Amino acid sequence: MKLEAVALGWGAGGRQIVSAVTLAIRPGETFGLVGPNGSGKSTLLRLMAGLIPRAQGSVLLDGQPITAFTRRDVAQRIALVEQMADTSEALSVRDAVELGRTPWLSALAPFGAADTAIVDQALCAVGMRDMADHAWSTLSGGERQRVHIARALAQRPRLMMLDEPTNHLDIHHQLSLLRLISRLPVTVVMALHDLNQAMACDRLGVMQAGELVACGPPQQVLTPERMAAIFRVRATLLRDPADDTTIFRFHNLEES
Repeated sequence: MKLEAVALGWGAGGRQIVSAVTLAIRPGETFGLVGPNGSGKSTLLRLMAGLIPRAQGSVLLDGQPITAFTRRDVAQRIALVEQMADTSEALSVRDAVELGRTPWLSALAPFGAADTAIVDQALCAVGMRDMADHAWSTLSGGERQRVHIARALAQRPRLMMLDEPTNHLDIHHQLSLLRLISRLPVTVVMALHDLNQAMACDRLGVMQAGELVACGPPQQVLTPERMAAIFRVRATLLRDPADDTTIFRFHNLEES
């Protein structure tokens, strides 16, 4: 699915949080958003998902304004996993993931065997099948993050947006999740803090003070000069001999 932002912006309290971002997400690509804390990444994701009212500019889904779609229609196309998503403490893990099927249910299409199979697949994908009956209140932060992602998978969207999806996860589950995301047959947009993880994206957008200041292939966008200017770090490019991928080693600019 193609997603476009045209002069997209939003402000609050007299402050512009996102300023006139124009961006086209290509069908099937994995697009990463990077930038310092407070640069507007999370707000831009919510704007592109159509979740913030009175936004400036417009969002297009396959060429049509997102405002022309009902919330149900949008939810059948886009799943958003936020950093601080809320879930009722009274729910079980399975209950929480089953909520992902809501956009597809109606009086004429109640929850059935096909939905159960989709939920089971989503739980397996994030390694939470064995904890399906556990109460939400007993989960760790990393386990909750995995359940939120399973709920998004159960939604069966055409486009998945994730805000810091590896947050709270140990390194094993970070790598497993990124591998899972890379294999999904959907368009993916995700905000990332880890610049080495961001290097695996097809393209990156760099946010600074609410503006999209660069967009393109990771190695063209994450130059040492740009990282010094925006992230205030000195970056040394290294090659991993195991697979010849490029990785960064970071230093404070003050270090010699």
